This record gives sequence, structure tokens and C-alpha cells, in this order.
Amino acid sequence: MNKNLTRTGRISLPVAFMLLFILITGASPQTIGRISIEGKNITIASVFRTIKKQTGLTVFYSNKLLDDSEKISVNFKQAELPEVMNLTLKGKKLEWVLKETYIVLQKATSPEKSEERIQNKPIGEQKKEDRTGVVTDETNKPVPGVSIKIKGANGGTVTDESGQYKINANPGDVLVFSYIGFAVQEIRVGTESRINIKLLPLDENLNDVVIVGYGIQKKVNLTGAVSQVSGKDLAARPMGQTSASLQGMAPGVTVRQSSGRPGGDAGTIRIRGIGNFLDPNPLVMIDGIEGSMNNIDPNLIESVSILKDAASSSIYGSRAANGVILITTKRAVADQVNVSYNNYIGWQEATNMPNLVNALDHMLLTNEAYVNTGRTPLYSEALIQKYREQGGVSSDLYPNTDWQKETLTGSGLQQSHFLTIQGGTQKVRLLGSFGLFDQKGIIENSSFKRYTIRNNADITFSDKLKARIDLQFVNAITTDPAASSSEIFQWMNGIPANQIGINQNGQWGVGWNGSNPISASKDGGTNRTRGPFGSINATVNYKPVEWLEAEAAYSPKYALSSSKNFRKAIQSYLPNGATSFLTPALTSLSQNKSESFFNNIRATLTASKTFGNHSLKFLAGASREDYFNEWTTAFRDTYILPDYPVLNAGSALNQQATGSEEEWALQSLFSRFNYVYKNKYLLEVNARYDGSSRFSSGNKYGFFPSASAGWRISEENFMAGLKKVVNEAKLRLSWGKLGNQNIGTYPSVTTILLESYTLGKQIINTAALNNLANKMISWEKTEEKNIGIDLTLFNNLSITADYYRRRTSDILLQLDIPLIVGVGKPFQNAGVVDNNGWELGLAYKGKIKDFNYNVSFNVSDVKNTIVDTKGVNQTGLTVNREGYSIGSLFGYQAEGLFASDAEVAAHAKQFGTVKAGDIRYKDQNGDNLINEADKIVIGSTIPRFTYASTLSGSYKGFDLSVLIQGVGKANGYLAGPGILPFNVGGAIGGTIREDNKDRWTPDNPNAKYPRLAFGETNNEQVSTFFLKDASYLRIKNVQIGYTLPVGIAQKIALKRLRIFANGSNLSSFDRFWEGYDVEAPVGGGNIYPQVKVYTFGLEATF
Repeated sequence: MNKNLTRTGRISLPVAFMLLFILITGASPQTIGRISIEGKNITIASVFRTIKKQTGLTVFYSNKLLDDSEKISVNFKQAELPEVMNLTLKGKKLEWVLKETYIVLQKATSPEKSEERIQNKPIGEQKKEDRTGVVTDETNKPVPGVSIKIKGANGGTVTDESGQYKINANPGDVLVFSYIGFAVQEIRVGTESRINIKLLPLDENLNDVVIVGYGIQKKVNLTGAVSQVSGKDLAARPMGQTSASLQGMAPGVTVRQSSGRPGGDAGTIRIRGIGNFLDPNPLVMIDGIEGSMNNIDPNLIESVSILKDAASSSIYGSRAANGVILITTKRAVADQVNVSYNNYIGWQEATNMPNLVNALDHMLLTNEAYVNTGRTPLYSEALIQKYREQGGVSSDLYPNTDWQKETLTGSGLQQSHFLTIQGGTQKVRLLGSFGLFDQKGIIENSSFKRYTIRNNADITFSDKLKARIDLQFVNAITTDPAASSSEIFQWMNGIPANQIGINQNGQWGVGWNGSNPISASKDGGTNRTRGPFGSINATVNYKPVEWLEAEAAYSPKYALSSSKNFRKAIQSYLPNGATSFLTPALTSLSQNKSESFFNNIRATLTASKTFGNHSLKFLAGASREDYFNEWTTAFRDTYILPDYPVLNAGSALNQQATGSEEEWALQSLFSRFNYVYKNKYLLEVNARYDGSSRFSSGNKYGFFPSASAGWRISEENFMAGLKKVVNEAKLRLSWGKLGNQNIGTYPSVTTILLESYTLGKQIINTAALNNLANKMISWEKTEEKNIGIDLTLFNNLSITADYYRRRTSDILLQLDIPLIVGVGKPFQNAGVVDNNGWELGLAYKGKIKDFNYNVSFNVSDVKNTIVDTKGVNQTGLTVNREGYSIGSLFGYQAEGLFASDAEVAAHAKQFGTVKAGDIRYKDQNGDNLINEADKIVIGSTIPRFTYASTLSGSYKGFDLSVLIQGVGKANGYLAGPGILPFNVGGAIGGTIREDNKDRWTPDNPNAKYPRLAFGETNNEQVSTFFLKDASYLRIKNVQIGYTLPVGIAQKIALKRLRIFANGSNLSSFDRFWEGYDVEAPVGGGNIYPQVKVYTFGLEATF
């Protein structure tokens, strides 16, 4: 805050916009309401704050003129303004000047006017004089190049290298201070000739208000569970998909990034657990319209609000059952032009890869596996001796292929470029941006490229009529090998080193029966998907009177997804040049196209008023959404021209074509009521009434209410003595109901299965019921209760804690019906799931001389429990069973390894030929037979106790930030080829990893793995033997930067220049399976691995 000019209350730009009507309601003495103030030993500053609350008049004065901490006793009841001002300033030798929307205190011009002066002549007629001062940042360092203008006038000035300025201005003029990276600050000129200003970073300004559904709220008045993340923090992490940048940024928000595949490395977001079986994804709104986080460049994001409880989300009704993410994009600032360019370039490498044995070890261990199962060794001693003599050197006759080295030849290059141009006047403001993100994979023909164009326009027609027009275009292009990256990695980690990938003459080797990850990734064709997307968001805002505001918006979207998978037949050769396998047998083309249209029309009416100690705000609105999608697919094979991926170039003999359409509509009414009493008692009530076309008549509509309340304990009189310690203390309570319409398209309707078959020489067409219909299907319903507390201590420590209980009922399930019915099971509202948990967030901000630092920590836990499935019990690797979490792991309980054949004979019968060294399973039901009846829930992959900590600091021009993120409790499971040797199958067996050498033998009875056995199934069962602790701590992101001094930057025609280096996914501490990333907790070892990313970049403003 500046030291020489004081005003009652701090008004940030967003709050000023919200409270504009309050300032205007004090336009003249005749419209000023009466004032009531009563108190003993209260400060003059508190009197002025009360005047502002009750009249809307801001009091401006200099600290040199008045010590506002002086305490006085007052007792005004329905008093006029002159009486209050005169008695408050009695004996001060000051006079007060009332002007339109404010009061200015100044030295008395004569003794007889030392207590009162009401001046009515226009401010413009007063004497204009020079105003000087210095502009500093939050560390008190001068800021050169700050633009200073008189609001509504032409011209202006800028600060010099020492932050000094001089401008000629009248009393009452509004000075606008603006500089890139800082919040715009407006100061009304009083009688002072010197005005010093301290600029606050934009992120700090964001703390004053929070984006909520269909509006904004003061943070102090918030009663729901809402977390806010700044766009600056998201942009600091070089992620291909913006959703992944949210990991670790807010309590109660779990983000899992299980793959590093370009275009497939998005984060899976869960807010307060998983509430249903079909679609647990949160609703994402970008400037008021539904969208995808991955379609917005993080450099364009101003802030992200995460609505976590039902009370804050219920205004979105049936769309908000899994939480809501509100994204606000950046907009231009009036009276300044800025051009900024952000760039980084870097490279990627896999975080973990399995350590595979060489060719010699593979043959020795394979022979051991053959002998253990009564077979003759596969490899002769003479051949093994030849490999010993080769000393590990690979050749056609004695290959020792490093499949990972030969396959992982992609550049891994990653780069981002983002250009923003913004500027305008008080009437028209424009922000245009262009972004390019280009990511190459660690295998050939694997890449992701995204082009983004966005234009945000703000138009002010008059004080009453305003408009916003936002245009967005995104084109994302994803390229993968036609064989799919999962096949590439399965072959790469599954083919032994004694097989040939590339013959010495350069021809493709046989690999494993023709499956060769090297040739498939480099020469097997591509699967390319193009996804152009466009949207318009047009909004008109009309304010006929100060307390009433109407807004209407139209937001159409169009999306196209077009893919071509052109898979080429690859000829492999023996070392002597003879042809071998042709894989696949035919070159083929699969082509898919999905085209969708989305329309959103909405209108809101907001009324707000403050009188006395009461502040009221009411919002009512209506919306309609329409969605249509058309999908087609076509297939042909037998391509003679291998480089011509066009459908007509293939044979029509085996051609296929399918298509479908989908559409739905949603219409809604919604409202919100806010009430604040004495700035310390808070109430909010929301209601939404949704109608969805997905349900049948009688069940189309649902009502979703919520209520929340808050108590600002810190504003109570009994807390006055602790104000320097407890700056803010607020208790929050909330309850709400939500619905879920994301249950598929028309599950209440019977579908018809159309088929045909040949009978003799005739084609017979048939039609049959595909499923039974259930006309009674209705909304899935979620009810949640939340209690929370917000604390700010010593002005630098903030604490937020929440506890909640959430129950989702009427979840759609397909209950069992007699098989004799002969059709698919109907959906029914039958399931119940609980998510109960807590969240804690801490943030501390400190300063030691020129060193500024911030420390934040968040931790949360949610227990997910299936309460009721009406007896439906699933089987498989993951299941949904009563009493356990969604997607629980299901298998046998391992009891270690059999120590002897005698122990095998005495135990229940297991699978295949079981011997000493094999896995022993517990006979759960005691029937002396291990089968499906002995399977139990063995673990959960839903993470518990997720946590993250951000450490950041700056010293002069240097800055450093570190993000540490992790999970305290989770299970992981790797099955099949991911963990066991020889599980790939075939005569040559599968790869053996280095850690598989720690296998059971009579001399190693306490081994990590069972005995090596070829072709046996006992050890391949899903069981706790291969269940691992998937908890971890990860150094997620580290960034170090340096910002040039402004004076130096200006000499090279820049306003600001920062250079930085960044590293992501740098290191992980876990007890998961060696060679596999812990964030992909379930799989068969064929997953595209997570990647480390190292980048260097710059941020420049012109």
C-alpha cells in the first residue's frame, strides 16, 4: 500500500467492478443515507470504513494529515453525513470536501472552516498542479517504465529508471498505473502533491476474488469449498496437456498421468474421489462454456477455480456431480499495448525402463526354465559357447540385440511458442494470441502438434451496455505408429536379445515371428488423427440501473476428429537374404471421422444492493444446450501402392463401413442468493432445475438445491485484540444435492440389432432386440455435506481445512436377469457409493531482506466405498464389489513360495504342474481346490493421502520454484509379460529382466521370484504375490529463472525479459516394480512410459 495516500478499504480491480454501483449511489449529498455508528475507543479508520459501508463514499486522506489509528468514542443514530464528519474531525484543523463518489480531507484554508467545508463546484475548475512520486514493487524496488495516465484523458507519462514520475493532474482525477505482470492500480488524486504507489503482482491481486459459477465473489465471503490456482503456476510447467499441469496444485484434486505418449499424456482428474461407474470426469468451463483443459494453452489462463463441494457446484446441477473446474482466460487492459512472447525448447527421456538381460543370460536362464519343466534345453552348449566367444558383440549369426536402444530412437524434442498482442482504449480492448506446441516422441512416428488461436474482445458501448466476443480455434494433430505404441513397447520389452531386429545388410530382421518393434515404429505406417476445434463465445451485458445487471450469451462449438490408420505390411528377412514373415499379411487403411456440434444459449439477471449492514445479491438464469454428433468409419485392405493412403486405392473385396449419430439436449433454470450481514455472517442458497432428453417422460427433470453459511469469527468484537495475530478466521458449512446425466445416450430405450447371413444363395436380413428397456431410469444423485475453516495468521500464514461426506445413489447398474431372456440386461438405478474425506492446505509467505519466499503444502484423503450393488459381483483383474472401492484389484491371496514338493502335495490343488518354488495360494473356502471361488479383493488403485508441496523464492532478479508431489497409499499390479519371463508365449519365450535372476532355486529359497518355468500357468495368476506398494514421492518440477533489470531490458527495446530452465518428473522415490513408472499402477508392461522433460526458455515483453 502506498505510504502517503490512504483510502478506507483496499479495492482490487475485479472487486471495484463488482462494487461500482456502490460508489455511484453516493453521487450527491441529497442521495446520501443516514449513518449509524456506535462504539467506544474505536479508530477513526473504522469510522471511515463504516461511512463507506453505509453510504458508498470513500474517504481519501494523507497519513501526514491524519493519524487514523487514533481512537474516539461515537454514538450516531441515523445521523446526517456533516454531523458525523464534523464530530469525527473535531479539533484536527482539517476540512472535508464532498465530491460525487468520495470525500477528500485537506488542511483547513481558514480557522472558521477548520471543521467543515462542502464544496460544490466541479472538480475540473480546481487548480491543476504537478503530482510526483515513486512506483515500487512489493519488495520496495523501483519499477521503471510504468505507464501513468489520467483516466479518460489522452497522454500520460512513464516512470524513469529510478521509478520516479511527474504528471499534471487535478484533484479528483484518477491516475491509472499499469505495468506488465502487475495489477492495474487506480488512485484518485486528492490534495497531495506527492503520491507513491506500490504495485502488486497479478497473482496477488487474484487472491481478493474467486471465480464461481456464473460470477465472482470476494474470497472473504466464500462459503463453499473452492480452490484457486493461478495461470502463472500452470504455465511454469512444460506439459503437453494442460490437465496434467494441475497435478499437486490443489487439495482434494487428484491428477494421475499414466503415460508419456505425445497427445496421450493428459492428466486424469478426479475431484474428491470417484462417484460413479460410467463417467467420473469433472465439468470444465472455459469463460462460461464447457470445454477441455487440453484445448487451452496454459499461457492464456488467468486463473482456475475448482468447485469441490456440492454447495459451490450445484448451480451447474446435473453437470457437476464430479466437481467443476472454471477457467478464466486473460483479457486486455485498457490504455496500454503489450506484445509478449513465451518460448521453451527441450527434450524428453523415459523415467523408467526395464533392465533386460543380454542374449547369453537369456539362453542360460531359458534352458533352466526348460529343465525345470521336464523339457530338453532349448539352446545347445555349443551355441551358448559361441555367444561366450562373441563377448556380447551382436552379429547376424549370434545376435545380441538391445531392443530398447534400437527402438527408442525418437528425438524426444519438445518446444512451445506463444505470442500475445493486447491493447485498446476504454471503449475497445483486444487480446490476440497464437500458440504452437510441438512434441516428438521417444519412438519414431510418434508426435503431437497443437496450434491455438484465440481472440478476446471487450467492447464498451456505454456505461450501461458492454459486450465480449471470444473466438477460439485449435488444431491438434497426433501421430502414432500404425501398430500402436502399446504393441511397440510390448514387443520391445518382450522379444529376447538373441533375436534379430536389423540384419547387417540393413534389411529388417525376423524379430519374434515377424513382430519387430524397430520396423513397426519406423516403417510400419502411421495412425494420424487431426482434431480441429472452433468456438465462439458472444456475451452482451446491460446495466439499466446501478443495482441491476442483465447478461445474455450465445456459445456455439464445432469439433472434427478425423483419423487414418494406414498399416503397412513389412517384409522381414533371414540373415542370408531369404524372405521370412510378412507382417501383417496385407496393407490396410482404417479411416474414422467424428463431427460434433454444440450450442449453448444462456441468460442471467443479477440484482445486488447494500444498505446499512446488509448486502444482498440475487442471480437468476436460464440455459439450453444442444449436442449432435455423427460418426463414420471405413476400412479397406490389399493396397498395391504402399504410400497412397486413400480408401479408393484399396481392394473393395473386404471393405467395411459403419456409422452412427447421437444427440441430446439439456435445458435449465438456476438461481443463487447471497446475503452478508455486518461483513461477518454469510449465507448462500443455490438451486437448479434441469431437464434432460436422455431420460424418458416422467423422469426428464431434476431439482438440485444447496445451501451454505459462513461465520467470519475474526470480525467479532471479542477477536479485536487478536487482529494482528488472527487476520482472518472463517467457519464454513455447506449441504447440497447434485445430479448426473452422463449415463450414456438413451439407456432407457430398447435398441435393435440388425444383422445378415447367407442361406444358400440368398442374403437373409434379421432384426432382434438388443436389450431390455427400463423407462423408469432417472438421474444419478449425489448428496454432500461439508465443514471447513479458513485462517490467516500473522498476515503471512494461510490455512484451509475441510471435511466432507458424499453419497452417490441411484447409480446405473445392469442387474442380472435369467439367461433364457436372451437379450442384454437393462439398466436400473441401483448402486450406492460413498466418498468421505478431508483436505488441508497451508501457505506461508515470508521475506528476509531482498529474499522473498513462499512455501505451500496440501494433503488430502478420500475413502471410496461401494455401499450397494444389489448383489452384482464382477470378476476380472479389477472389480466393483460391495464394501470395497471402485475398480478394486481381484485375485488370489499368495502365501509365499512352496518350499518342497511335499508341501505341494499336502496343499490344495492349484494350476498345472506345481512344484517347489511355485507360488502358493490360500484356500479361502477350504474345499482343497484353488479356483475362482478363492479369489478376494486384494487391493485398490485409488490413491489415498495425496500430497504436494511448492517451494519458491526470489532474490533480486533470480527465482527458483520446486514442486514435490506424491501419494501416501495405493496398490499397483503388473501382470503377464510386464513381470514374468516367458509370459509372451511362443517357442522362443519372452524376455527375462535382470531382477528375474533372483528366482527360487534350492540354493535360494528366499527368492524374490518363483522358479523359472516355461509353459506353466500357476505363477501367472492374479495374486497378492505381484501386488506392489504404489505410494511414491516425486520431484515433479524444478524451475530456475533470471529476470533482467528493467533498465537493461529497456535498452534492448524490451519491457521485460526472463530466461529460465525447467525440469519435470526429475526423480521418483517408490517401492514399485523396477523399470516401471508408479503412476501407471495396473497393466501388462506395454505402456508408453512417463517421460522426464528438460527445457530452456524465455519470456519477453515488448
